[in-house]
Amino acid sequence: MANELNHPARAHFLEMPAGRVFLNSAYMSRKPKVAIESLHETVDRLACPDFAVEEFFEPLERVRARLARLVGGTSERMSLTGSASYGTATLAWNLRTRAQDLVGTRRRILGVDGQFPSNVQTWQHLEPFGFQLELVDAGPGATDRLIESLDTDVALLAIEPLSWTDGLRLDVPRLHKAAREAGALTLTDVTQSMGVDEPLPDTVDFDVVVGGGYKWLLGPYGTGFMRLSSELQEKLEPLEWNWKNFEGASDFNRLTEYQTAFASPAAKFDHGESSAFMRMAAWEKSLAVLEEITPAAIAAHTKAFGQALAARMDGDRFTLSEIESDHQATHLFRLAPRDPADFDALSERLASRGIEVSRRAGGIRISPHVYNDMSHLEALVAAL
Repeated sequence: MANELNHPARAHFLEMPAGRVFLNSAYMSRKPKVAIESLHETVDRLACPDFAVEEFFEPLERVRARLARLVGGTSERMSLTGSASYGTATLAWNLRTRAQDLVGTRRRILGVDGQFPSNVQTWQHLEPFGFQLELVDAGPGATDRLIESLDTDVALLAIEPLSWTDGLRLDVPRLHKAAREAGALTLTDVTQSMGVDEPLPDTVDFDVVVGGGYKWLLGPYGTGFMRLSSELQEKLEPLEWNWKNFEGASDFNRLTEYQTAFASPAAKFDHGESSAFMRMAAWEKSLAVLEEITPAAIAAHTKAFGQALAARMDGDRFTLSEIESDHQATHLFRLAPRDPADFDALSERLASRGIEVSRRAGGIRISPHVYNDMSHLEALVAAL
C-alpha cells in the first residue's frame, strides 16, 4: 500500500509547505509546476505586452483539442466559456427567448436537490418566464426518481454525474436514454468528474455538457468549456457576439469589414477575451500534464487512498462513503463523525493540523489526487 500511495506523477507538482496537507482538489486543484512557470512567464511579458496575433487564436485551438480528448467528442464542438455557469446561462437564455423553437410547450425542468447552486439558481430564474424547476431527493435511488418524473412536459433534465458534496453517482447513460425517449433536452455539468472519469461515451446522446476547468482539469480559476451537440450549435444563439468569434478576426487590419459568419461552430459560443493569455498558457500546460498522467491513473490512485483510509479509520466513531461501491466516486468522498455534535470539533482539529478539506452538507469532503501520498494519509488518520 505504501508504494501505491506514492505516485511518480507527484514529480509534476511542487512540494507542499511543511505542516500542510492538501486533500481538497474538489475545491480547487493544485497546479503542475509547468503551468505555474508559464503563468510567471506570461506575467513578465505584461511589462511589454508583445502578444502576436496568432497568440489570440492558436492556443485556443490546441486547448480545444486536448479538452476533446479528455472530455470526449471533437474540438469542433468544444467552446471555451471561462466557467461552467456561462454554458448553463447560454442554454437558459435560449430557453427564455426561444422556448417554442427549442422545447415547444414543455416547461418543467428536472434536477436533484443539493446539486451545485449554478445548476439550480439558473433555472429558478426562468420561473417568471413560465418554467418550473422540480428537484428530486438526493441520495440512493435519485436516478430512479428522476426517471419516474420524466414525462412529455419536461423541457430539460439538468444533472451532474456525481454529487459535489459526497461523490454519490447518478446513472448517466440510463438518465440520458430516458430523457431522449421523453423528448427532453439534457444539460450535464461534469465539473467534478472530467479529469478523473473516462471521456464521455459516444453511445450517449448529450445535448449540453458544461464544466469548470480549475478543479480536476487542473486549470487556473476562470477556465471552463461547453460542449454542444451539432444540432444545438446551429439552433442556439450565443450570449455575446464578440469580435474574435467571427470569420476574418485574425486579420486585425480588416476588422471593420464586419463579418456575419462565425469562425467555427465552437468559436460561436466562446466567451469574450477567451484568449486571456495567462489562463490559456497555464491551462494548456496543465492539460498536457493531465493527458500524460491519464485520468485512469488518477482514479486508481485516489481509490487506493480511500481504501487505505477506510482500513485505518475508527469505524465506531466515523462513517465513510462506500469506496468500493459502483455508485460512489473514489476521488471525492464524505467522512463524518457518527455523533453530529462532534462535527465542529473535528473540523477545527483538522484545520489546526494544516489538513485542508471542505465542510459540505454536515460532513467532511475529502478529495485526494496523485500529489497526495502516504504521509498525508497518516496525518489525516492521526487527526481522526
